[in-house]
Amino acid sequence: MERIVPVIFEYAAKIGKEQDISALIGLNADLARDMVGAERCSLWLLDQSVKQLWTKVAHEIQEIRIAAGEGIVGACVANGQTYLVNDPASDPRFLRSVDDFSGYHTRSILCVPLNTNEGVIGALQLLNKPGGFSEDDAELLRFMGVYAASAIQTERLRQEAEMARFLRYEIDMAAGVQRRLLPQYLVPVPGIEYAGLCRPARFVGGDYYDFLQLPDGHFGITLGDVSGKGFPAAVLMASIHTLLHASLQRSHSNLAQCFVELNAIIHNNFSAERYSTLFCGTLNAARDTLVYVNAGHVPPVVVKKDGSIVRPADGNLPVGLMPTASYQQSTISLAPGDLFVCISDGLVDAQNCQDETWDDFRLEAILYQLRNSPPKEVVTKLIQAVDDFAGRAEQFDDMTAIAVRIGS
Repeated sequence: MERIVPVIFEYAAKIGKEQDISALIGLNADLARDMVGAERCSLWLLDQSVKQLWTKVAHEIQEIRIAAGEGIVGACVANGQTYLVNDPASDPRFLRSVDDFSGYHTRSILCVPLNTNEGVIGALQLLNKPGGFSEDDAELLRFMGVYAASAIQTERLRQEAEMARFLRYEIDMAAGVQRRLLPQYLVPVPGIEYAGLCRPARFVGGDYYDFLQLPDGHFGITLGDVSGKGFPAAVLMASIHTLLHASLQRSHSNLAQCFVELNAIIHNNFSAERYSTLFCGTLNAARDTLVYVNAGHVPPVVVKKDGSIVRPADGNLPVGLMPTASYQQSTISLAPGDLFVCISDGLVDAQNCQDETWDDFRLEAILYQLRNSPPKEVVTKLIQAVDDFAGRAEQFDDMTAIAVRIGS
C-alpha cells in the first residue's frame, strides 16, 4: 500500500489532464505496471477480421501480432480468465517466439481479460515482477482492466461516430452531385412530350438521366446506373454525363463509336469495380426513328398507340467493365401516339415484405394502363405503383423512369 498510494497520486494528475483516449489508455498501462511493480505492461486487443491479437500498448517494443489463442495471453482472451504464471518456461502455453523476437527474457506473467458487454476484447498483461506476482496483484490488475476496457470502448465509439459523420458527409455530397446532374427544367421540344423522375434511395446510388437537344433537330435520351454508392459513384456519374454530352454534340450519328470511346476512357481512368449500365438513344427530327445503344441496362418499353407492347431485348456490356468491348447500335421505329419508357433496375428489382419482386409483368401491366397518360403522369404513377407494391419494405436502390410520347 505504501508503494501504491504515491503512484495513484502521481498518475491521477496526468489522467485528469489528458483528453486523448489513446493517451489515456497508455497512461492506464503505465499505472498498472507501476502500481504492481512490474517491469513492463502490454495491452492486447483482438482483431477479429484476421483472427489475431495485437499490442495497442507495449512498453519498450514495437507492435506485436500473434494468432488468436496463442500463448498465455491468447488463452486469457479465449477463456476470459486471469492467468498468473511465475514460471512461464515450464508452461506449455508460453510463446517463446515473442521473447526471441524482442530479445526480452520473460520470468513471470500476470494476464487479465478485458471484458465488455460485447465479450472479451483483449487483455492487460504485466511481465516480470521481482519475487513473482500474487493474487493481490491479480485483483489490482483486474480493477485496472475494467478501466482499460471502458477507455477502449469509448475510443471505439468515438471512431465509429467520426466514421458515421464522414459517411453522412460523403452521402450528402454525392446526393448534391446527383441532383445537379439531373435536368433542372424541361424545355418544350417540337414533336414530343417528355418527362423524367429520379427518386434516390436512402443510401445514394448511381442513377442518372438526361435529355439533350442535338444538332439537326435530333433529341438525346439517356438513363444510366453506375456501380457502387457514395462519392466515388457520383464522380463516375459526373464523368459519364460530361463525356457523353461532348460526344453526342460532336457526332450523334454513330452512337456505337461514342460508346467505344466512352468505355475506353472509363475503364482506363477508374478502378475495376467502377462501371455503369447505360441506355442512350437519339430520336430523329421526323420523330419516327430512335437509334440507341443499350449497355447492360434494363430493356426499354415501347407502348404502341394500339396498346401493343414492344421490348427491344438486344444489348451490350456495361461501359467501363471490359477494356476493348465493342458496341452495336439498334433502331426502334416509332409512330404518332407511341409511348417510349426507360427505367432503372430499382423498379423491377423492388421487393415487398413477402420478398416478392415487382417484375416485368407488373411493369408492362401498369404501362398499358397508363398508355394514354402524359409522360409526367406516367413516370410519377409508375414509381408510385412500385411504392404501393413494396409497402413498408425499405428501398435500397434508386428508382428512375423517363417517358417520351411521340406527338400526333
